[in-house]
Amino acid sequence: MAPRTGKQKDSQDAYMEKLQDIKVRVPKEYYDKIKSCAESKGLSINKLVISLLENEIGEKILSIREKNKLEKDSSE
Repeated sequence: MAPRTGKQKDSQDAYMEKLQDIKVRVPKEYYDKIKSCAESKGLSINKLVISLLENEIGEKILSIREKNKLEKDSSE
């Protein structure tokens, strides 16, 4: 893989500034069960957790990409 250009690094840094990490700790014996559950639904663990949070809060959690597309579409 080629090293990132300055522009790519700046773009990734700007993207990462819009995100907040949430660390979830679970006992080791549950990790494989959680991973299998996510995979059975065709999801990553991150996407599984987001979908569970969406159900709990009753709101869709848009990705940065989805937000950017909505903003672009609404400005046209």
